[in-house]
Amino acid sequence: MVNLIPALTGASSIGLALNIGANNSAAEMGPAYGAGIRSRRQSLVLIAVFCTLGASLAGHRVLQTIGAGLVGRGTLSDHPGGALVVVLTALCVIGLANALRLPISTAHTVVGATIGLGLLYGTANLPLLGSLIGWWVVTPVVSLAASYALGRLAYPRLAGNFARLSREKTVSRVIAWAVTLSGCWMAFSAGSNSLAKALGPAVGAGVIEPTAGAVIGGLAMAAGALVLGSRVMKTVGKEITSVCPLCAILIEVVSASIVFTASRSGMPVSLTEIVTCSVIGFGLAANGVRRTTGNHHVRRIMLLWPAAPVSAAAIAIGLQSVIR
Repeated sequence: MVNLIPALTGASSIGLALNIGANNSAAEMGPAYGAGIRSRRQSLVLIAVFCTLGASLAGHRVLQTIGAGLVGRGTLSDHPGGALVVVLTALCVIGLANALRLPISTAHTVVGATIGLGLLYGTANLPLLGSLIGWWVVTPVVSLAASYALGRLAYPRLAGNFARLSREKTVSRVIAWAVTLSGCWMAFSAGSNSLAKALGPAVGAGVIEPTAGAVIGGLAMAAGALVLGSRVMKTVGKEITSVCPLCAILIEVVSASIVFTASRSGMPVSLTEIVTCSVIGFGLAANGVRRTTGNHHVRRIMLLWPAAPVSAAAIAIGLQSVIR
């Protein structure tokens, strides 16, 4: 039975990558989907290529944080069932969120499960956890504030400039290229941060080699976005506020830049949370505070985000206690 644990951990990590792809990549493509200029199928190849590139070229620091930094080097490899518990816990919580069409934070879920394991064995890196929580608080606030400022100041001028262009084909071509480039930047940033959440426990346990895992995980995330991501994408792209093509470009640039900055610092942050707050920021600029905050999707998301890490930690502690 012990020999089956590495295989189960690897398979579960791929399943987790599928669900993260559905939750994170769906939110990542939600703004463009809401603008009606990018379909899921058209996005698949770009997600696969640029997520994999982001994971391979810029994801190692976040992978180190999840695989060894949060619980101390050797904890996952010394307790083979621990990595499996972390992955299964995150898989269950994120899978439930996908079924309920809720764009929860996969970073909070995976970190919560990993920290739960560390608390059980007394190896949790609490100072690093404190730094992570600081990033979790600051990044969505920055995303919301930047998007609100762009929505109030930059967007009207940009929209006016586009409106003054005489040829409609020129406007469409410029927007199409801008959306494609911002989507590639978004996918690259997602790969640099999100794949580590799926593969970090398995890599920390020595089950999957990092480079091979980046390729497999990138393709799994792309498949998850295509097969499972439409419901969450609809929530982010169409049910919080209407999103025009120009807003979609600005949302993706803001969100991707924040996520990539976190990746360079080795911090696993929530792409879903950052994108959703960016969408809310533009909603505030366009529709006002009362109408945006009165949206029942916004209220549900805000209430359930803090529950993800706490529930994941509790489940991981309970499962690992049973195994012990």
